[in-house]
Amino acid sequence: MTRTRRMPRARSTAAGALLAALALTLGACSLLPGRGAPDLAASDVITLHITSAGMFGYFGGATTEIDADTISMRYRLPNDAVIYDLTEELEAGDRERIEEAAEKYVAWEKTLSEKERTPCTDIPSTGVEISGSVTHDSSVQDCGDDTPLRDLRQRVDDAEPEPAEHLAHPLDDWTIEIRPWAEDGPDESAPVERYVLTKAQHEIGMGISAENTPDGWGAGLAPGDDEDGDGTGSAPLGWDATGAVLTEINDYLLGRDQLGCGDQTGEIRVIKQGDPSQTWTYRLCPGQQSEVLAETLRSL
Repeated sequence: MTRTRRMPRARSTAAGALLAALALTLGACSLLPGRGAPDLAASDVITLHITSAGMFGYFGGATTEIDADTISMRYRLPNDAVIYDLTEELEAGDRERIEEAAEKYVAWEKTLSEKERTPCTDIPSTGVEISGSVTHDSSVQDCGDDTPLRDLRQRVDDAEPEPAEHLAHPLDDWTIEIRPWAEDGPDESAPVERYVLTKAQHEIGMGISAENTPDGWGAGLAPGDDEDGDGTGSAPLGWDATGAVLTEINDYLLGRDQLGCGDQTGEIRVIKQGDPSQTWTYRLCPGQQSEVLAETLRSL
């Protein structure tokens, strides 16, 4: 009788301990049975770190952070300069789609071998962090067309606000043109003051060349290499000057709905090279971001 009474208590104690351990494990990871994927809470923060790097150097990186109802994007150069920091509201449907993709990514990432995490050469890995009810931190190369990582990145891209896709980065080519103002518009007959920014190819920042600039322009820049042999070599800017110029371009693009004046001194055209190229044209207004961008370029 004594043994009969003790055995159920022993089984009950062992079962209770097992259930408690399982509860702690499931609570810590919030795993869904049978799938190995976390069940993210709506308040969990999902962060992607995307590095810009290539065979010849490191050019900074973008961080996108998704919380319950906002999406935040920033880009930091190698010298720690932040060239944009943008936060916008996040649609509920976008949050749900990103959350679902993140859950599938975590389940998939756990199955990868070390070799499968870095299957290709000369590209950096994408970092994925999750904090809140779930804690996760991993990095995997995004070089497959049909992977949970590619799906997660695509859903984050789709959720980013429209201005984000136009912002300036060190691996873009940009041209900024300035024309003086005539009586009723820009003077198209005047020589164009032109600044051409070329993408960073080495760890020395972007390159720049210019035409019809103020006297003394470029005196502090290192001599440029004429890599194309056409007499239009780009002088290396260095990361400090690269950061200053890219920041002002981005502030100009993000604040373009506030541009305009009646005492303009000229016109400024900001052109993003590519296929297709894009052009933003506004009046050059005293005290506004258009003038700040122009003076930043003229002071190089």
